[in-house]
Amino acid sequence: MAQIVRRIIGLSHDSQPIYAPKHAHSLLLSAAGGGKTTCGAVPWLQSLIADHARAIVIADSKEGEIAAQCAGMCVKHGRKVAIVDDFGVLGLDNPHRISLNRFGAVIASHVKENGELIFSTENATQALIEEPPRDQRNAYWRDCPRSLIEFALSTLLVRNPRLATPGGVWSLLSDPEMLLAMARIEAEEGDEALQALARDVIGMGANEEHFPQHRTAALKSVRIYGAGSALHTVGVAATHSHERLLREKFVIFLAGPVRHMERLGADYALQLQSFVEVVLSGNAPPVSFILDEFTNAPLKALISQLTTMRGYGGTCHLIAQSRSEIERKYGDKETATIDENAVIKQWFGFSSIKEAEHVSRAMGEALAVSRSIGVNSDRDAFSGTINISKERLFTPDELMRLPTDEQIIHVKDVGWIHAKKIGQHQIAPYCFDLQRNPLEGGILPADPKITLDPTPQNTDPEDDGGDMS
Repeated sequence: MAQIVRRIIGLSHDSQPIYAPKHAHSLLLSAAGGGKTTCGAVPWLQSLIADHARAIVIADSKEGEIAAQCAGMCVKHGRKVAIVDDFGVLGLDNPHRISLNRFGAVIASHVKENGELIFSTENATQALIEEPPRDQRNAYWRDCPRSLIEFALSTLLVRNPRLATPGGVWSLLSDPEMLLAMARIEAEEGDEALQALARDVIGMGANEEHFPQHRTAALKSVRIYGAGSALHTVGVAATHSHERLLREKFVIFLAGPVRHMERLGADYALQLQSFVEVVLSGNAPPVSFILDEFTNAPLKALISQLTTMRGYGGTCHLIAQSRSEIERKYGDKETATIDENAVIKQWFGFSSIKEAEHVSRAMGEALAVSRSIGVNSDRDAFSGTINISKERLFTPDELMRLPTDEQIIHVKDVGWIHAKKIGQHQIAPYCFDLQRNPLEGGILPADPKITLDPTPQNTDPEDDGGDMS
């Protein structure tokens, strides 16, 4: 009988595989060079490939290194593969390359007329103009540019949904006269919702001091989709929709150039939010998101939906460099949300003394026995003593010196685990099908430590994945 598909997270010290106890959110923290991709993202993908009832979405922003290594492997084992690669980092003739409209969720809501359009447009504008933590006083300077983007997107939608692309929004915002002319037309001819947006734009236009600033801010937020950019025409001839990719259970790679990784954060956020909205609609199979370097994208809306996603079969596996990086990007509340929802946490080493102290303290203490021997006052006999005290399981110094092939894992309701990492080259049969890594160069020689069953499975989404071993 075939085994249940479970996500592998490491090896015990006697080389037995450690699996995630259930399909749930997780968090992996590791400094640069700690093996986040080779011992995290790729092994997770390898262990989920056999679950043919599950779609997989991978944020692959470092030159598409995961897609380059794993796309052929996925196809060989019966999975459909789609690579969103508008910069052509994997070649413009890549057979798995597709085109997606970044406003896919907005268009789907408009076409279906399901009452979700207002929420989809809000999520899109929040992705383009991020809400910084603890800055309510300046909300006016973000809300007005968002309203301009929402109007531009909405007026393109009612004319032809195929025009409603990020590049189309940029083109409309770049011409202030056309923008205001469209607002005047929609104020008279649009539906009630569009009329309200149009009047808001006309009101902004009457403020000669602030309107240029609002329009410039809106235009800047979609600048990566401007004329001359590789993303200007993205979505104009979209070959797939986000819903179709998930319903057909594709393995989807969102690839891009590492040199623009942070600047393209909004683009990744728009794509991921569109996938999440399909999950929350209830029209998708179970979906696993593997989000490497997720702090480079404004994913505040996604983070707030972690609790809800789990109920619809969506699981997020988040990868970042440190907890402090997450706090700087999203704020304390969002970091707490991730902490509460990440049933499994992994640390591939520590570069921050503060974080090492935090984990050391959280791991707790254990009884330690020390023995000593001494000579009595007459120096004619020896005496022995046994002392029992409490010591930390791992001191901060020990965590800072954690060997590169080891990790610390915490699993809710299980506890702490000191384990070995497992590399992508140690998982058979998939380790024999990996291709060259374009970012690091070369291929890790196959050195299988475990063998997974590649037989296609249709795992029950309600199954918790079994125990840890």
